[in-house]
Amino acid sequence: MRKLFFSFLVLFISEVTFAQEIAAKVTVNFESLQTEFREKLVNFSSQIEDYINRNKWTDIKWEGPRIPVSIQIYFRSGNTSNKYSAQVVISSQRPIYQSEKSTLMLKLIDPNWEFVYEKNQVFLFNPDLFEPLTGFINYYIYMILGIDSDSYEEFGGTRFFNRALSIAYQGASSNFSSGWTQGEGSFNRVDFALDYLNEKYQNFRKSFYDYHYNGLDLASEKPDLPVKSLLNFIKVIEELRSKVFSRSMLLKVFFDTKYLEFCELLKDYPDKSVYDRLKKIDPAHISTYDEYQRKR
Repeated sequence: MRKLFFSFLVLFISEVTFAQEIAAKVTVNFESLQTEFREKLVNFSSQIEDYINRNKWTDIKWEGPRIPVSIQIYFRSGNTSNKYSAQVVISSQRPIYQSEKSTLMLKLIDPNWEFVYEKNQVFLFNPDLFEPLTGFINYYIYMILGIDSDSYEEFGGTRFFNRALSIAYQGASSNFSSGWTQGEGSFNRVDFALDYLNEKYQNFRKSFYDYHYNGLDLASEKPDLPVKSLLNFIKVIEELRSKVFSRSMLLKVFFDTKYLEFCELLKDYPDKSVYDRLKKIDPAHISTYDEYQRKR
């Protein structure tokens, strides 16, 4: 059954419309900053929200609800030169067809965002021109668009991942390269985007689409399909784990996003050994898998 309920396959239509794609909610935490810096940032969250929600991120006809995005910004430091550093928690969701439920599509912590900001400065929208403040936002919006699009069409997000990667390369060669540079630390934005474009992850992306579009979206018609799709997905990831570096950024972020959803889907599945398989491919969440494995 083909159910293009949001008509997201129009991601391949070039008709331009004025409908925006993202519905972002931005919150900030200033607790680590001195009072003088907090005052300069009083309108920061609303400016970021307006920048995301009022701009058009694609050249396609976007028919359907906006993608819900949450951005939580935890400021770490500021100085008299208006340079700030922050840790950011970013998440996005996707509705499930014929359901009031949503599925979490992305949840990650980016530990190192550095930028310059002057009170009430104007944010110019030009994703092709890197600037450390808006470049960070642009990168993640395109990553979110890519991940969301991959769930509606096989490799539907490729062009968005390419745009994000272009931004990441510009960031890595800028004077604000921290967090962007390939191979840097436990997370960097170049490698995260590259993973999605790496041939090694093609079967992962196909299964990602199948799990959402032919699994979760058909649950109201065939309740057993989400579990079947998930079991196939686990098999694909097991094969992938044997071929890729164990510290894969894509897989780490993916499991951080999805592990609770998987546990809930499998809680009534009779073969509890499936949790042993999950523990092998996602050791970071062993305690949660153990907890669900013990449930009867």
